[in-house]
Amino acid sequence: MKKEIKKIASVVLLSVMWVGCTKDFFNPEVDEYITDERRKELQSNAETQKKLLDVELKGIYNNNAATQNRNHDSFGLKAIDVGFDHTGLDLVQQARSWFIFDYNVNNKKANYRRPSFVWNFLYKQISAINIILADNFATEPSDPGVYQKYGELKTLRAIYYYYLVNSFAKTYQGNAGSLGVPLMLNPGDDKLPRATIEQVYDQMIRDLEVVNDARFQTTEGSHADADKAVGAAYLAKIYACKRDWSNVKHYALIAMGGTSTPTLTPSGDVEAGKWDINMPSWLWGFDITKESTTFYNSFYSHMDNSMSDNYAGGGSFRLIYKNLYDKIGVGDVRKKLFVNSTLFPTLARKYKQLNPNLPEYASMKYVTNPDFTGDYCFLRIEDPFLLYIEALVELGEVDAAKTALEHLVKDNRGDTAYDPSSFDQARLREEVRTQRRIELWGEGTAFFDWKRWNVGIDRYEAGSNHIFKIAVPAGDEKWTYQIPKAEMESNPNMVQNE
Repeated sequence: MKKEIKKIASVVLLSVMWVGCTKDFFNPEVDEYITDERRKELQSNAETQKKLLDVELKGIYNNNAATQNRNHDSFGLKAIDVGFDHTGLDLVQQARSWFIFDYNVNNKKANYRRPSFVWNFLYKQISAINIILADNFATEPSDPGVYQKYGELKTLRAIYYYYLVNSFAKTYQGNAGSLGVPLMLNPGDDKLPRATIEQVYDQMIRDLEVVNDARFQTTEGSHADADKAVGAAYLAKIYACKRDWSNVKHYALIAMGGTSTPTLTPSGDVEAGKWDINMPSWLWGFDITKESTTFYNSFYSHMDNSMSDNYAGGGSFRLIYKNLYDKIGVGDVRKKLFVNSTLFPTLARKYKQLNPNLPEYASMKYVTNPDFTGDYCFLRIEDPFLLYIEALVELGEVDAAKTALEHLVKDNRGDTAYDPSSFDQARLREEVRTQRRIELWGEGTAFFDWKRWNVGIDRYEAGSNHIFKIAVPAGDEKWTYQIPKAEMESNPNMVQNE
């Protein structure tokens, strides 16, 4: 794995050097790369080192949304999100197309493309980060501007390991001593054995210790960087897997800027299906432009039902699970994000002006421009907010949890009839999980949530509108990818999953 990853990592780092900076910043005589001597010169000054790190980080961020291979399910980090959202309960894929094997819960085997794509993409990103860290930081930096970049690198590495350990290992609770994934932390690491799940979690938490440093800041007005708020949100996710609810609450609050009533995505923007990196509720995303769009190999090609010439709108429609839809209040603006000719006939006709073939329950949550320039959202503030409410429930702070749920559903999603006042702790636990499934539908969180909740899925439930029905119990081997065949063959220290 090492040669391939190092080669790709070098490309990631160098591919933006020329386009990302002016000649004046580097050297007029340098074309597409900088010499080691020039690099050391740049690193010797905090201001120029920060600019150099900006360039190198841009390569990592760009690759999160870039085409990875010729297949049209390989558009970076969001492709992983889409694959996992298909492998669950809440999304229905109406016809065979890309991601159909994920939807059939049959894409985990070692010789299949999906595990290989996820493994290679994430480890390539980690390898690129390790190279930058080794080249720039023999010790922890003291300059605040440089430390910000150091914090971003550590945060990104933790995020990629979060995806890896949740994809290729069992859930943390009850399995901490089981096999996780190899911990590549240095450029030369190769053919490593699998660390335990607990060791991987410990490393993610160590990387995210930057969140506790005052020099690592939330970048106001920019949602393109994995900043302090992003790091705190992922710490909340990590501690939720460990069921350490005090820390979930603590770090979710940091992600939300210290307030228990954060500014959420406005109802009007929710109903409009607006996906713009400049939205205040976004914590982390990627600005898709005419230059960076990957067209049919993109998130929107598979999730936007409005365009009849893409994969979703062309017949492989993405629908919400009817039993989840039925849990949304009639006055809740989120209910209008899905086609319902009975409840909202006028709106359904409006939607069908875009695509006359839209079926009932088809999602209209993700509507992009004809040139596929809708931005990618990796994380909204609603994610840590719902983790915060979940922590309140588990900590027994039921009154605060009820208030927080009302802030989401009643105050920000328009369901004036919503009333959780009579809910006990068990009912609140179920409610916050349901609201998380509704609010974050199609945003890449559901599979990992089902896994950490230790709850199975059953598509045979009465009222199910699933095309392919299956029941997957909690803890079943289908919740975990096998290690890719190429890795098994090249690494004598690797041990396979079931």
